Amino acid sequence: MAIGAQPAYAQETAPQDAEAAQQQNFDIVVTARRREERLQDVPVAVTAVTGEALRSANITQVQDIQQKVPGLTIQSSAFGSNVLQVAIRGQRQFDPYITKDPAVAVYFADVVQNRPQGLNSGMFDLDSVQVLKGPQGTLFGRNTTGGAMIITPAAPTDRFEGYVTGGLGNYDSWRLEGAVNFPLADWIQVRAAGALQRRDGFTKNITTGQRLDDEHKDNWRLSVKLTPFDGFENRTVINGFKADENGIGYKLLGSLPGIGFGSSPTVIDELARLAALPFHTTTSDLVLETKIKTFSLSNVSEWDVADGVTLKNIFGYRYVDSHIPFDLDGSSMTFTDANDKIVPFFPSREDMRVRQYSNELQLLGTVLDGSLDYIFGGFYFLEKGRDRQASGGHGGVSAGGVYLGDRVTYSDPVRNEAYSAFAQFTYRLPFLEGVSLTAGGRQNHDKRELTSRNLISDGTCRLVDDAGQPLNPCQAYHAKSYNRFTYTLSADWKVVPGVLAYIAHRKGYRTGGFNISATTPAQFTPFNPESVKDVELGVKTDFHMSGGRGRFNLAFYSQNYKNIQRNQGSLINGVFTQTIVNAASARIKGFEAELALQPVDFIDFGVNVAHVHARYSSWMSNGVDIAASQFAGTPAWTIGSNLGVNIPLGDIGELGLRGDIYHQTKTNNSDNNFLSAWNRISPTSIMPAYTLVNGRIDLRNIAGSRITASLWAKNLFDVDYLAGGTELANTGLGYTAGFLGAPRTYGAELNFRF
Repeated sequence: MAIGAQPAYAQETAPQDAEAAQQQNFDIVVTARRREERLQDVPVAVTAVTGEALRSANITQVQDIQQKVPGLTIQSSAFGSNVLQVAIRGQRQFDPYITKDPAVAVYFADVVQNRPQGLNSGMFDLDSVQVLKGPQGTLFGRNTTGGAMIITPAAPTDRFEGYVTGGLGNYDSWRLEGAVNFPLADWIQVRAAGALQRRDGFTKNITTGQRLDDEHKDNWRLSVKLTPFDGFENRTVINGFKADENGIGYKLLGSLPGIGFGSSPTVIDELARLAALPFHTTTSDLVLETKIKTFSLSNVSEWDVADGVTLKNIFGYRYVDSHIPFDLDGSSMTFTDANDKIVPFFPSREDMRVRQYSNELQLLGTVLDGSLDYIFGGFYFLEKGRDRQASGGHGGVSAGGVYLGDRVTYSDPVRNEAYSAFAQFTYRLPFLEGVSLTAGGRQNHDKRELTSRNLISDGTCRLVDDAGQPLNPCQAYHAKSYNRFTYTLSADWKVVPGVLAYIAHRKGYRTGGFNISATTPAQFTPFNPESVKDVELGVKTDFHMSGGRGRFNLAFYSQNYKNIQRNQGSLINGVFTQTIVNAASARIKGFEAELALQPVDFIDFGVNVAHVHARYSSWMSNGVDIAASQFAGTPAWTIGSNLGVNIPLGDIGELGLRGDIYHQTKTNNSDNNFLSAWNRISPTSIMPAYTLVNGRIDLRNIAGSRITASLWAKNLFDVDYLAGGTELANTGLGYTAGFLGAPRTYGAELNFRF
């Protein structure tokens, strides 16, 4: 975590000296237990990054937060950079289908963002980002196995103030961001903010001429805070996002001889062609046009109903409308079917429209002369919408090799409903000074409903009955309910001032659901919930040294992971079919360490390290033992570091120099990556290790004004690296494709506060 950070709105509107900013950073307040507490007093692993720390590191998208948070990895998905795969400690969701829930819940303004479409946005005018690690078994709305990311926007204040930032960069990029805060009365405060982001694509498609991996994002936000009488506060945040882009640049990466098309001359020739081209090049034959719109509303009311008793209500609404084509082979390859028809390999598309509603009611208080904190609550969640999946090429080939046409799956309507009741207590032992015990439990109920249609583009129904006969009408309805109890237990000891030791044990779960592309009654068998039980040991320390201060946090954990939901792709009667099964169990162990130092007032240094040792205990896929597979999106080691220097220049202003380094070891882009025939991991699915170096120079408060001029660069040494991909080699297709990390980008910006 970066030293010298503070809430975004405070930095942008009220300049502070370096010492005050450092002090504010060391007193970060988090809401990991649904009440405000100092970060160092919370007996769970939490990383908090303030708004100013994000700005200093030039983080403008959610995906880049992984560089600041040990144990967190974020990758673009097959659906593009606006649809992220978020993982904590090896727990992640592979795809964004409406019939699956995420392993890591992302909250914006206290409201869960259940679908990842449009998630890679909103990183402007923020107060903080908090990342809670491990199963969330009690307090947060959606029960998860991996953790939670809490994004908190800057709140309205009682002053007229604001800022505007404009910047230009390479690839014809530009960014305009700003906020204005204006109190309309003593009891009503309003804050409006927005950001526009444009950039040409850095991946060139030499087949279509498109520039892929471009940016065309519009964000806006309106926040209103009402305090009509003492002891009552209501906060409303309305947020909108729109992306209209060419989409992600898929690229053919490799093949496996002897498997599917792996030995095909077409694949071999295409790989040879790509090898002679620049790294950021693709030959995809699909013209892409990605469109995503989201709208969300959060309304939070807090009422101090009695001394030490608060009633809190959180209402949320979110709308997602996304249309995303993508090319899973990332090439211009075609094949000829049995009727001599030329067919592209694997063009695909996903269209989703979904609305979600949620409400959480909490009663918080403290009794027994301040010894016992309690929280009681209930949560309701409703999500309904439709999800349309389409694929051509291999997706529509009959057993005889005849291309039948595009395969289209309609999940419409889909209804996901959940409600739960929870309670949690923290008791400070009167006979053991500095020792506290926490216990909490949550009863969860989830119901899934799915109406599915699955057709070939000529109208042929792919849904069949037990006898293999097509359904008429071509429609199937399925419903399933799940009930689970989850919990949190912990004990912590303030050994001496500035040193907290703790142990925690939790259980979390991710609900079950249905396979969105199922065609037979057997494939429609619902997959069951997965569960995680963990034990975490940690210590949090604050310390002082000659002329400075520091912080060191360390957490060790072990997770028992059962009924793991995994994608199982295969060729069934010549048609590529992907299903979700409870395929595996696993043990995940690891640790995270964070060190922050301010040896003198004008220097800050930080480093974070995470190690994840994830191994399957068992996994059978299509009757084959593949327990030797590696966890996808889970590098064994990640390391992040930053160094900042602030140099006073008298009347000229203050010079800020900052460098950030992020390194991750090799990882896999596929869960199903062990080749039983070869008795080894698929070499085409491995993403090599990479190291990124970023830098920034700020000249703050130029000549006593409120103007700051900045130069920045990301991936300073122009490293070529893979950012993710899709493994199709082990499904019988014999090849794999992926997408590329951003090259060196750089720019300049001006910031003005008022």
